Amino acid sequence: MTLDSINTSKAKFNDLALHIARNWGVGQKEKNNRVAICISKGYRKIRINNGYGIEKILSDKETKEIIDRYFIPKFKEGEYFEGTFDGLEALVSTLRQKINSK
Repeated sequence: MTLDSINTSKAKFNDLALHIARNWGVGQKEKNNRVAICISKGYRKIRINNGYGIEKILSDKETKEIIDRYFIPKFKEGEYFEGTFDGLEALVSTLRQKINSK
């Protein structure tokens, strides 16, 4: 999802992103396998909220590496669609590899 600066203050961006991730019904409740991505172009912020079920597969460190490697470089070039696409592709690919290797 994208959050405009009208929706929240920069200081409360992370809180709102987490609130939305927990309350929008993303993923399967019983598995707590949500991955919610929140982007604010105006604040130049991105947050990925992994449910506890995903954290068992994909650590916060790995998630940060994906943000830094796939999202941010394209965002810095003003290519938000491409950065989001590349980041999503990396997330899905990483999760798929980890799940299939079990």
